[in-house]
Amino acid sequence: MVGRHHRSPAPRHAVSHTVRHTASHTARRALAPLAAASVAVLAAAPLASAAPAAPAAPQQPADQPPCSDAADVCVDLGEQRAWLTDDGRATSGPMAITSGSDEDPTPTGEFTVQRKERHHVSREFGRAPMPYSVFFDDEGRALHSGSRAGSSHGCVRLDKDDAQDVFAALEPGDRVEIVR
Repeated sequence: MVGRHHRSPAPRHAVSHTVRHTASHTARRALAPLAAASVAVLAAAPLASAAPAAPAAPQQPADQPPCSDAADVCVDLGEQRAWLTDDGRATSGPMAITSGSDEDPTPTGEFTVQRKERHHVSREFGRAPMPYSVFFDDEGRALHSGSRAGSSHGCVRLDKDDAQDVFAALEPGDRVEIVR
């Protein structure tokens, strides 16, 4: 094959350079409209005013109890949560609770711990166990351990560990606040 010129294949690095160059060129062409649009949006955007922004109103932290500083335990019926508190700050919680039904609601207001019974059994509701009961009103309502699957008859039901903590922390005369 004299006189015929055979072209040898391009070296491997040259092929990849060509592919890279073509891909880069294609990408730049595809992104050009986006760059132009970005510039147009920035040019049309109003400039920020020179006046300083007003400070945001302080918000209550999500886990901050909504009761007064005098409460020793705070119960929020709307959120179905409770906290042990000291000077308005949570020392334990939030704890999940179950409260009374529409027909037999848990009362709201300020109450005082009247007595505590570790192994109380309800005489009114079929000898239902109410372990770790902390009674807070004259109607026999208490914070106590029990199933949170359904509504109570006006009591505040807590999981067992939380009820034990509440029982250990509160004494007769301590303040219970229940809000909605």
